Amino acid sequence: MNANTRKTFQSLTSGKAPRDLEWDKFISLWEDIADKVENESGDRLSVTINGHREVFRRPHDGRVSIEDVERARHLLAEHPQTEGGPTPGGTDSVVAVAIDERTARIFTFNIDAQNVQDTEKTMRNPEPDDRHLRKVERQSGNDEKHTMVTFYDEAAKELVDVLNANGQNSFAILGHGKGTSNAGEGLAERIREKHPALRSRLAGVADVDLSAANDAELEQRARAVVGG
Repeated sequence: MNANTRKTFQSLTSGKAPRDLEWDKFISLWEDIADKVENESGDRLSVTINGHREVFRRPHDGRVSIEDVERARHLLAEHPQTEGGPTPGGTDSVVAVAIDERTARIFTFNIDAQNVQDTEKTMRNPEPDDRHLRKVERQSGNDEKHTMVTFYDEAAKELVDVLNANGQNSFAILGHGKGTSNAGEGLAERIREKHPALRSRLAGVADVDLSAANDAELEQRARAVVGG
């Protein structure tokens, strides 16, 4: 993978999804790392990696559409053996989102032989003493259903960034309650319906009393879900 291709790869797999990715650079990436690349009728580009085929559409403005960017990110996440791609999450690193009706906390639990390094990432209100702490908090609204959907989408967007930044291919959701009152189940349902970049990476949902569980207990439940 040359320097230009690697830069394109990094823009797709790290941080927020790029909205100005040039189509020519997009093609060059696949020509460098995919098993098979074909130009099909209707300005379509067919890409095959490890037997999985994805089709992208050539944009009129020369910039890859955000829909195709998300499909590309999903394809690269599903196939970490691609050169330079994300590596599978091993037992020493686990990503989990603990969510209730008000707040979503995204944890990255890392353990090595010397110490434990846990980071908690959220989207809002960073604490001055912990740059890793930002909270995704639900904002009040007159339309309760719409408010929750927006909350779930914000949490999902942040979760994609955390997974890509840490090279993780799976994560756990930790929630509490029954039926529609369980925000964990609500987030999982929203991910399955509207977030293809996360759908296959969701290892499962665990019921945890978030008001009582400490970080060690959250990590234990998350590891049980992802099989680590």
